[in-house]
Parts: sequence; structure tokens; C-alpha cells
Amino acid sequence: MNNEQPTLIAQDVDQHILQSYFHLADSIAHLLGEYCEVVVHELGELSSSVVKIVNGFHTGRSVGAPITDKALKILKNYQKDPKQLEQSYFSTTNYGHLVKSTTHIILGGNGKPIGLFCINLNLSYPLDKIISNLMPQQNLAIPPKDEAFVANRQDMMEYSLSKAISTVEQHITPHQKNYKKAIIAYLYDNGFFELKDAVMFVADNLSLTKYAIYKHLRELKGE
Repeated sequence: MNNEQPTLIAQDVDQHILQSYFHLADSIAHLLGEYCEVVVHELGELSSSVVKIVNGFHTGRSVGAPITDKALKILKNYQKDPKQLEQSYFSTTNYGHLVKSTTHIILGGNGKPIGLFCINLNLSYPLDKIISNLMPQQNLAIPPKDEAFVANRQDMMEYSLSKAISTVEQHITPHQKNYKKAIIAYLYDNGFFELKDAVMFVADNLSLTKYAIYKHLRELKGE
């Protein structure tokens, strides 16, 4: 009997969990900009725990750097109180920069700590530069509404259909032959039909049968 297999499977699960934070690190750094450092630690080897870092120039670190004393303290606090999965705090880098940080403990498949996810925002830069990273690049007083923040699925579907109709009507009038097909195609291209009951919603609002909707969808899929 191979007794190593369960351990290997557990290690694979933990590695998958850790690596999922790599993409999150890139996303957060992209959102907050160059004044934000994001770090992923793996707790298997504390002397070289950093396995992913974005904008590491803020602290002078790179992959292979060791865990910090503050991180060790956070882990110790977690041992005393497992509810303390994250902690936010201020600190100062070796360059004398004021940093606001938050550290989140990453749990593995067995529920035990396997890593740390850390976000460090360098506050030593002028505030207007930090804020400028969060603002639209276009010279727009009000950015275009590219995303709907709604409270329920019904509102989401109504907003999406309204947007589809207004977009299509910039090119096609309601009396033209392909008007409804164009609306369905727009909704399909934007993933609308992944929503539950989306077909019936569109059928009811466009005065079509669900079979007509399914037919158009098959054509769009090339079936």
C-alpha cells in the first residue's frame, strides 16, 4: 500500500490554493497601482517564504525573501485565537516609508495555515499621486457606466436587456428584420444567457417563444 498518496494529494491541493492567490496579487496590484506591494508567503520554508511579490521595490524584496517578524506575530496570534485570520496595521519600511498593511492567513485543504497574503500600501508618496492611480485616465468628469451594481437577478436582467436594446438601436431600428436577432446576439456575446431563466426573460420581453430564442442561440454557437 502506498501511504504517501494522501499526503501528495494534500500537497497538490495546498499548492493549488496558494497559486490561486498569485493571480489575485496581480489583480490587486493592477487595481491599486504602483504604490501598492502585494506579497504571497508559503509557510513551508520561513527563511525563503516569499513565493510571489508584485512591486517589491517598496520594501526591497523579491521571491525567496524571508518572512517578517510581524508576520510571525500574526501567526502566533492565530494560534491563540483562530478567528484572527487577518490583521491591518501601520509600519515603516527600511527606506523610512510609512506603509499601511493588511495580512490574511491562507488556510490549506486541512484547514491549517499554509501561507500569508499581504497588501502593503505605501503612504509616503503624495496623496494626489496615489489617488491619480485610482482615477480614469480619460479626461471625463463622469466615467461611462460599464458595470451594473444591482441588488438582485431581476434588476440585472432588466439592466442588461435595456443596455442591449439601446446599443442595438444605434445601428438597427425596431422595424428592421434582424432587430431581435441582434439583441439576442449582443446578450449572448456578453454572457447574459449564463443567468438562470435568461431565455424565458428575453422571450417574454421580445415577444418571442423560448424555442425561437434557443434556435438563435444554436445558430450563434454554430450548431
